[in-house]
Amino acid sequence: MIRRRQLIGSLPAAAALLATLPAGAATPDDLSAPPPAGPPRAVTVPPLHESRLDNGVNVVVAPRRGLPLVSAWLLVRVGAETDPLDRAGRADMLAALLTQGARRDGRAVSAPELARQAEALGGSLSASSGWRATSLGMTVTTPRLDAALSLMSDVLRQPTLAADELDRLRVQAVDALKVSNSDPGSIASRVARRLYWGGSAYGGVSTEQTLQRLRRDDLQALHAQGFRPEDTLLVLAGDLTPERGLALAQQHLGSWRPSRIAPLARRDGRPAPLAPRTVLVNLPGVGQSSVTVLAPFTSLAPDDVAELRIGQVANAVLGGGYSARLNQEVRIKRGLSYGVGTSAEQHAEGGLWEASAQTDHRNAAQVAELLRAQVLGLATTPPTADELAARQATLVGGFARRLDTNAGIASLITARWASGRPLSELDRFVQEVLAVTPGQVQEFARRRWPASDLRTVVVGDFSAAPEVFDALAAADASTLRLQAGELDFGGPGLQQAAAR
Repeated sequence: MIRRRQLIGSLPAAAALLATLPAGAATPDDLSAPPPAGPPRAVTVPPLHESRLDNGVNVVVAPRRGLPLVSAWLLVRVGAETDPLDRAGRADMLAALLTQGARRDGRAVSAPELARQAEALGGSLSASSGWRATSLGMTVTTPRLDAALSLMSDVLRQPTLAADELDRLRVQAVDALKVSNSDPGSIASRVARRLYWGGSAYGGVSTEQTLQRLRRDDLQALHAQGFRPEDTLLVLAGDLTPERGLALAQQHLGSWRPSRIAPLARRDGRPAPLAPRTVLVNLPGVGQSSVTVLAPFTSLAPDDVAELRIGQVANAVLGGGYSARLNQEVRIKRGLSYGVGTSAEQHAEGGLWEASAQTDHRNAAQVAELLRAQVLGLATTPPTADELAARQATLVGGFARRLDTNAGIASLITARWASGRPLSELDRFVQEVLAVTPGQVQEFARRRWPASDLRTVVVGDFSAAPEVFDALAAADASTLRLQAGELDFGGPGLQQAAAR
């Protein structure tokens, strides 16, 4: 009864409120109507304070007040591009070993103890390696940042790189590779990389053989030569002042002395495409075929920013979301795949663009042709104004969402620094993306993606649809047909020497 009296007593007030609503406003009869969109918010990059310690360590502090949290990242300019072809996976293995033991306060600390120390600070310590960078990251509350940086500094500078930990991680990595060798998408990605980059620095592909060759000496040498203060960046994003961030950097990294050991010799990273324009790999028993079309992409050359933005928009037009062109043609209109993904990577010496989809073996040739047709079609059919605006919105929205978190801000900073790009580019990203025109996208596709530069990789079970794979091979005189067991990434090509 009390609840009923309260409800009845509230009706006059509710009626009075509804009477004040403007015409067309949502009422109890149309509560499912979405609220009107609010005014667009400006995308604002927080102030970035750049410093450099006397020993060469670079420091960037991005103050972001509100929550008492700080994301800390240490980055070293050492990545997979430094791996010899016959020891591909070396940088990844070193990154994985960083958190598996380090010297702290004059004694060796094991992996479980390092994990416990990180957890006691309310966070976890992550390490990874990619192209051009190896990183350590941790997010903690502001009062625990000092202790977190002490831990991170010791792990980065004094890893034990224990032989037994190397053996354990090698077994895990080899097992993961064995699993990926039954995945047509994983194989297609590795073949595509080697097909475009060849034996250059960015063509390295880890295999069981390259991982088995790794010894503790290899990792110790990479650490000694590559981990240097002048090639290191500390990023602190969150609840602290620039002055406090610089003081902490000096406290924990200022004593790191420049190395007298000769630095790493950097390998040539220019693309060295292999001769075949089409590669077909037979993977018996696999349920679907993976289809990949690859093409050159823009580089990270300092004077190429406008071209890079146009390329990013062109990639978004083709593969930047559910309604992008490739997904429209392959999934929505024809139902040939669950979806099409695209990716683009850029290096100082060049770049690679890929589109990939998985499909029934019987549809592999059709999907390959659809992917190629859409890439080539961009040179003759530029995006409409609405289409372009939608794709630009996806890029701007993704960028803005990363600015909403400390870790996202830190990732934007580290990505620019690892690529040798000025951080000031972040301030201009949105306006540069929105300035791209349909004609520029069309011209980019015309110059960058002619039919002669497109390459195709299909991995599937030849016996499931022999006529389809025969048709794919017949369409290109340069086609290379391989058995999955013949693939060999330990040298600059694709095949084992005896199989050539």
